[in-house]
Amino acid sequence: MATFSKTLEAEDLKKGLLIPSSFMDTLSRDGKKFYMHAVDKAGQAWKFPCFIEQSGSLEFVGRKDARANPSAISVRWRAFIHQKDARVGDIVFLHQVSMDDNRMEMQLRIEVKKKIKLFGVDLWAVV
Repeated sequence: MATFSKTLEAEDLKKGLLIPSSFMDTLSRDGKKFYMHAVDKAGQAWKFPCFIEQSGSLEFVGRKDARANPSAISVRWRAFIHQKDARVGDIVFLHQVSMDDNRMEMQLRIEVKKKIKLFGVDLWAVV
């Protein structure tokens, strides 16, 4: 199934996470605003308000990832990043996973990985 990952930057934490619209094509959405439903590792359900942004919009101004994507999905996720204590340098993953054997129904899973240095070795922990 499809996976999206991104190393978090300050803009992702302040303005919202930008996801390429191509990743979200398989998810249903209508209009400019929609909601993305996801489940984290602990099984908690999250409902994120999302907006379709074009490269000329204010959301894109000054963002590195805007150059690579003419349109993207801006995900408002303040409560999630606050609970997970997400910081610059952490990595966020979105996974589209099948909920049944026929792969007809999809679910989105979200996780944040944090780098932990232990005895000089970098380890990644899912929070």
